[in-house]
Amino acid sequence: MKPTRTCLECGMPISPGVHSFSQRIYGHSLCMRDLFMIEESGATARTVDLYLALKSLGFPLVLEYFDGFRRVDMALPDKLYIEVNELDHHDHFHSIMDLSRTVDSLEKNIPVIVISQSLLERRISFNHAVQEISKACVLMLKKPKITERIPMLTAAQLQ
Repeated sequence: MKPTRTCLECGMPISPGVHSFSQRIYGHSLCMRDLFMIEESGATARTVDLYLALKSLGFPLVLEYFDGFRRVDMALPDKLYIEVNELDHHDHFHSIMDLSRTVDSLEKNIPVIVISQSLLERRISFNHAVQEISKACVLMLKKPKITERIPMLTAAQLQ
């Protein structure tokens, strides 16, 4: 019996041909639906590479996440935002937008990791970035949100 290949994104079984195709294009097993979704996301190739590398480690990331105010390259929703800055991303308009987005994230108590796309160009620095972001993801998944903390005991409960 041949092993069943499953999609990294949704976990559904995929055919050997789709598996082979997605391995050739992205280096990971993806179904046709998720191949299409990634292609249509508008994410850069390096962002997709980073996303799939982190996703393959089991992190519940969302590509091109929209939080109601802005779109981020990828996120652990409500816990961590990850942005990959493009090489030509240093003009005045983008700098103002980045500042506003960072302040908005601080107001929501959501940390933002900003990575230069050039860091993802070489295999060794790419692997280092994956390791470091993995550490951040583990920390954020263990860390309870402020609203998830145990409620204070009332005076009646203390008696």
